[in-house]
Amino acid sequence: DTAALENLELLENTRTGGLSGTLYAQLNHCVTGFGKRLLKRWIAKPLYDCREILRRQSAVATFKGVGQDCAAQFRKDLSRLPDMERLLARLFSSCDENKRSSSVVLYEDASKKLLQQFTSALCGCQQMFHACSSISTLICSEGSQLIDLLSPGKGLSNISSILDRFRDAFDWSDADRNGRFIPYEGCDPEFDATCNAIEEIKSSLKEYLKEQRKLLRPASVNYVNVGKDMYLIEVPESLGGSVPRNYELQSTKKGFYRYWTPELKELILELSKAESEKESKLKAILQNLIQLFVEHHTEWRQLVSVVAELDVLTSLAIASGYFEGPSCCPTIKESNGTDDTPTFHARNLGHPILRSDSLGKGSFVPNDVKIGGPGNASFIVLTGPNMGGKSTLLRQVCLTIILAQIGADVPAEKLELSLVDRIFVRMGARDHIMAGQSTFLVELEETASVLSSATKNSLVVLDELGRGTSTSDGQAIAASVLEYLVHQVQCLGLFSTHYHRLAMEHNDTKVSLCHMACEVVEGGGGLEEVTFLYRLTPGACPKSYGVNVARLAGIPTKLLQRANEKSSEFEANYGKRHKMTNDKHVSAQSDDKFSAIRDLFRIVKTWPRPEDQEASISMLRKLQKRAKV
Repeated sequence: DTAALENLELLENTRTGGLSGTLYAQLNHCVTGFGKRLLKRWIAKPLYDCREILRRQSAVATFKGVGQDCAAQFRKDLSRLPDMERLLARLFSSCDENKRSSSVVLYEDASKKLLQQFTSALCGCQQMFHACSSISTLICSEGSQLIDLLSPGKGLSNISSILDRFRDAFDWSDADRNGRFIPYEGCDPEFDATCNAIEEIKSSLKEYLKEQRKLLRPASVNYVNVGKDMYLIEVPESLGGSVPRNYELQSTKKGFYRYWTPELKELILELSKAESEKESKLKAILQNLIQLFVEHHTEWRQLVSVVAELDVLTSLAIASGYFEGPSCCPTIKESNGTDDTPTFHARNLGHPILRSDSLGKGSFVPNDVKIGGPGNASFIVLTGPNMGGKSTLLRQVCLTIILAQIGADVPAEKLELSLVDRIFVRMGARDHIMAGQSTFLVELEETASVLSSATKNSLVVLDELGRGTSTSDGQAIAASVLEYLVHQVQCLGLFSTHYHRLAMEHNDTKVSLCHMACEVVEGGGGLEEVTFLYRLTPGACPKSYGVNVARLAGIPTKLLQRANEKSSEFEANYGKRHKMTNDKHVSAQSDDKFSAIRDLFRIVKTWPRPEDQEASISMLRKLQKRAKV
């Protein structure tokens, strides 16, 4: 749920809102933008289909093994690839499914922009198809679950033939580089005919110039273009008086006169019409090609989908090499019916994100975790000292399940688990001041959502539920929620708490009492010094050693000593009250029994006459029941 995304820091961290320390950052080795977005979707919504998970696991194993070189080539082929998902979306929006593009007038700037998008899309699709060909080679040589990705149903069967049609139409590179669209000869017969007509007119213009040179003799007579006026006959000023009468003066230049003739104007008009027709046909051809490309939008989107999935799978294969300690492919326990017991059994479970080199001193301590399954409790109530690693273990289990259900390897020597339909995480303290909601209210609202939505196949993780109110109320709420989840919902869960008496007084075979181990020695000033072992250990921890954390935080020694005295005093007072309450309870039970016995003797002494026998027997039975232990 939403709280899990935030509390587990799956996509962004809670400190800065950045990627550092997130599960996404650990797994992201994707080379495409759309691959990165797909990875985020996988993390936010893991699979709940055993068959699909196994398919991904097989693909990841292939890319880690025999397909490692193919995966490297695939990633290399995708280098410098634009964000094809967004590029195609922009192009398709320019030419929507209603085919309005056929009636749009392409002005020069818009035409260049559309041409650039089109050629970039073509080059990108070609690049993606080429990258997939290396994976196709892997499938042909080894065979794997990857064949599902590259099957005809995914749209790769006819991509090559579609791309060939566009390759035969024009030079993509030249169009992309120079912004000019020039169809190859044979692409459009009408366009070819128009181009031929233009060449014939230009040839006629050349012949006409030769005739004028013969007429005027000097070879210095040429065509010039001035502004929009084209094919002006430029004649030296010395020949100005000998030009034919049909020469029409258009402009002058120092030492030259410029003329048109009726025949020349007719040729220029024919050329203008032909070039206008060429431009019109050129735009029509481009529009038709773009429309043809858009008509195959299903194939292009499927190609993007295939490349994105392959990108993520290769990324997961690479990420498995960054785990500290052993890693494995988890075993998914398939559900065979409603009586199946949810299971999470991990041996030597490491952390998907934390590494020893990021912890400063020491190294990360892996743990064996068993929840659910035959002979195991479905819930772990976890106690231990402050900073002892309780919250870390809770996150560790959640992140491992997410990894397993997106098809990735996990940082463990061995992992067997049943599928989890949802992960509910109540962790951390925060309020919604603008909504008038206190920290405690927010916590209980989130808990209420968990209780109403969790199923037998869910994982519920509650970190220090009940804080923010009095100890008795908080402990009562924590105990009630725990009992409901264990016996009504019957899901897997971890419940960390500093209510140590809740753990010690809880006696339920479905609940395992554990703590994060530590070593305690007496330090200076009579204060306890705690060494955290970070080892998950059976049994409850007697207290939280909060004074030790205060010492680490730099609280003055005198205050720590006073706090230690108060802590011992509170513990002693609680023990006395607890004993007095128990003694009163036992005394009340004894008094009740003695009273019942006295009543019994009184009835026997005053045994009624025979006519009252039934009433006496009835009273005797009531007293017998009352006196029964």
